[in-house]
Amino acid sequence: MRRLFAVLACIVLLAGVSACARIPSDSQVGTITVDPESGAQTRVDAEGPKPGDGPDAIVRGFITAGASFNNNFSVARSFLTDSLAAEWNPTSSVKIVKREVSLDSVTTNIATDSQTVSFEIPVSSGLDERGVFHENEADTSATMEFHLRQVNGEWRISEAPDGLLVSRTNFDNMFRPLPLHFYTPDFNYLVPDLRWFLRTSSTATDMVRATLDGPASYLAGAVVSPIPDNTSLTPQSVTTHDGQADVGLSATGLDSKTRERIFTQLETTLLSLGSVTSLELQTPDASLTSGVPASTKTTTENIAVAISQDSLVLLSGNERKSIDKSPRMDGGKSPAVSMDGQSIAWLSKTNKEISFFDRENGSSNQILVGRNFVGPSFDRFGWVWTVDRDGSDLLAVRSSGELARIKLSFVNNKDVRAVRVSPDGTRIIVLSHSKDQSRMDVVGISRDGDNKPTKLTGDSTLKVATGFKKIEDVSWAGSQDLAMLAARTAEEPAQPYIQKVGGTAEALGTVSEGVSITSGGDTSSVRVGTRNGELFTYTSGSWQRLLDSDIRDPAYPG
Repeated sequence: MRRLFAVLACIVLLAGVSACARIPSDSQVGTITVDPESGAQTRVDAEGPKPGDGPDAIVRGFITAGASFNNNFSVARSFLTDSLAAEWNPTSSVKIVKREVSLDSVTTNIATDSQTVSFEIPVSSGLDERGVFHENEADTSATMEFHLRQVNGEWRISEAPDGLLVSRTNFDNMFRPLPLHFYTPDFNYLVPDLRWFLRTSSTATDMVRATLDGPASYLAGAVVSPIPDNTSLTPQSVTTHDGQADVGLSATGLDSKTRERIFTQLETTLLSLGSVTSLELQTPDASLTSGVPASTKTTTENIAVAISQDSLVLLSGNERKSIDKSPRMDGGKSPAVSMDGQSIAWLSKTNKEISFFDRENGSSNQILVGRNFVGPSFDRFGWVWTVDRDGSDLLAVRSSGELARIKLSFVNNKDVRAVRVSPDGTRIIVLSHSKDQSRMDVVGISRDGDNKPTKLTGDSTLKVATGFKKIEDVSWAGSQDLAMLAARTAEEPAQPYIQKVGGTAEALGTVSEGVSITSGGDTSSVRVGTRNGELFTYTSGSWQRLLDSDIRDPAYPG
């Protein structure tokens, strides 16, 4: 693989063992030094095998040495036979041990002939071969098995799963999340694709190579790259000096617009490193130091609506303002606002109808009838999305009644609770519930030339927030983050969190009796509505009450 990731594959646990030994603790391996500017981990001290080490000590040493990736994991390879050391691949995925689990508490099982060592350990999350982060179900464990033989009188590992098992502490020291960027099909916006990279001095090179490889599987077909297939780095690494990154690509025959789009794509990606402040792009045909305008933030109106006294209202600070010609809701709920703020859709009291209100001319009409819909969501092209709770098909409808029906295959036998389209229109969240467990999938959207949605894309969905037992509500908070009301156990009340797509969750404190959550263009505009009709906003690290009664279902555009 082109990028350095730590790995683990699933192995079958060996039966019939005769001895047990502890595997090492999750303490850091020696000294870890991180460059404050580049974020590069500059030194990790790990010890190689000692003369006379037994099979369990060799396996323990190998696992521990995986936290030292200097010289292509040379210390970890020293525990392997020469043939396995040449083949072992520490760059395909990661398994991360649960925080509450001490490796000291896990025992290895040693076969009677001392040639096989195995163990099982709970894991919380990990990375796939492309550095995409995923969380595991609550009871997930990894089983590992190692075969050993003696080489010149010393035990060495002759068979082992590719990759590394790491503690959360070591993972955080070794890896950092950084977004790649790909374009919306109309090239108006850049869509983040969060990946995790080793903290090395070659991270800029790894990021460009990852970009050349294309988007994560769940985004394939929803986003595009102007970089032609089979393009390579020439030279094979990115060099940086005085904040400038120099990138050379092999692609030839590109028109100026394509080259400029490539420049903007790579510049936006590399600027997230912090140590890069500018880019010079070289192709066989041209040298570029500037590109085309493209934003990572979709343009939306900074307004929010809600329902108060059975009417639609605008929310402005700690005030609610009536909307001219607003129709009576008749018990309606879950309003959604178009990106320009001029249209509002909502769900009927019976969950059987979606209605539409045009603020400009004051007209309202019913645009969709079904059995048991969830609340609507607008995309930036004016399509209103919903789904029957039984998860049959996604439905997208225009105010004119034009309908797109999209197969939803991954939520069979689940109760769908919410759908939310990303601000750039390339992804949709599907929140579902089954057997007392919530599930949240992010998947790409494919569209035709008129921006009509045609299907969901990618080989699979990206499951997010699987470490939470229940998720009550969710909203996009910009292009990379989700605001959600969630709890890690069934007994706890749902509380507000920010969940990164392809990353981890961050708690936002507590709000009593929260039932709905919404956010504008970023995490600074999160609002929570309560069961008692109160409205709270998250400001400077704490929750402030904006309104104390009769506010239901606040919603920013989307």
